[in-house]
Amino acid sequence: MNTPAHYQSLEYVRVNELLTRRARDSAKRLRILDFGFGRGKYFDSFSAVCGEVVGVDTNPAYVAEAASKGIRACSPEVFFGAEGAEFDVIFLSHVIEHLTPEALVDLIPRLCARLAPGGWLMIVTPTPGERFYHDFSHVRPYLPQSIRHAFGQVGAPISFGENRLIELVDIYFFRDPFRPRMWRSFYFGSRPARMLVSVINAFSEAAWRLSGGRIGVVASWLGIYVRVPRDR
Repeated sequence: MNTPAHYQSLEYVRVNELLTRRARDSAKRLRILDFGFGRGKYFDSFSAVCGEVVGVDTNPAYVAEAASKGIRACSPEVFFGAEGAEFDVIFLSHVIEHLTPEALVDLIPRLCARLAPGGWLMIVTPTPGERFYHDFSHVRPYLPQSIRHAFGQVGAPISFGENRLIELVDIYFFRDPFRPRMWRSFYFGSRPARMLVSVINAFSEAAWRLSGGRIGVVASWLGIYVRVPRDR
């Protein structure tokens, strides 16, 4: 049976491809921090390619669930309150859109301080649009230019965060099948109208699948960042 057509399935594949490649090219076993891991959907794949996986989340139930599976997990307060080793990859999947700009500007430098030399900060987050605002817990969208404005620009007239903290080294965009949710017939209407919506959705999903996720509406992006050396 096919899995539901959804952009996050594309994210999952790409993230695992990138980390598998990184682990293969590394001379050592990787240490990865999954910050804001939620239900821990990446734990199994991370454990398969990395030497050590650490999880941090604000939800005590998620922390306890992860610990029961053998994952070192804790709250942000415990994590930042203790001395710890550096990580080769710090992973934030669908986390930053739940933060205010002030909270994000506080968080990113603290995470970067735990990056090993040459380490990756991987950010996955949705793009603005109707899909973004379906989730009441989303505070605001952040785009690559948002991150650059806060942490990467030099000589900008207004600087929100710490300039030249991180640098983008790779980026990917993910698409969701087009769905006519802003049509009245999506919710109400005659049977023929609802059938038309169903047919359009079926064709859109088929195009999305046949194109490998290339045909559809941009729904999220993944950025890989490295910390900028202080002498630059």
